[in-house]
Amino acid sequence: MMISSKKTLVFFFFFFLFFSISLAFSSTKQSLKKKQHQPCKELVVYYHDILYNGHNSDNATSTLIGAPDGANLTTLSRPFRFGDMAVFDDPINLDNNLHSSPIGRAQGSYIYNGKNTLRAWMGFSILFNSTQYQGIVTFVGADLILMESRDMPVVGGTGDFFMHRGVATLMTDRDEGEAYYRLKINIKFYECW
Repeated sequence: MMISSKKTLVFFFFFFLFFSISLAFSSTKQSLKKKQHQPCKELVVYYHDILYNGHNSDNATSTLIGAPDGANLTTLSRPFRFGDMAVFDDPINLDNNLHSSPIGRAQGSYIYNGKNTLRAWMGFSILFNSTQYQGIVTFVGADLILMESRDMPVVGGTGDFFMHRGVATLMTDRDEGEAYYRLKINIKFYECW
């Protein structure tokens, strides 16, 4: 009888040992899988930029404040605008129509920093002031202009977007050279408070 109870005890010991190792391996395997995040909030807006050219002060929403070509702040440098810096106060709409009612303004600056290609570094905030949204969302990062779509970090927010963080996908929706361009911005928040 004693041998039988020892065999039973050994059997249960190895059974629980095997079971514990299986659970540990299973949880390790699951933790190695890439975690897929889902956005907690998503918003699509359109950004409209009209560069000041020396004659359109009534309509311009951005202007050069620094240029390597000296005092000429109405012409972008050739060939990749390297060294040009602009500030902007651009309307933000929910559709791609420049003349529809804005839900806010994008305010900030961009610096063309590509010596061999067209790209910029941007730092800006969208100040939402509409019946739908109130608050500020801030973006900082590289804009690889020639790519069809590019991502930029969303680093924070206030109001309806308090402490929100995520990723904004920028797509050039229209480009009229130095006169006007429009971006479609798909904002996905992954941290919402």
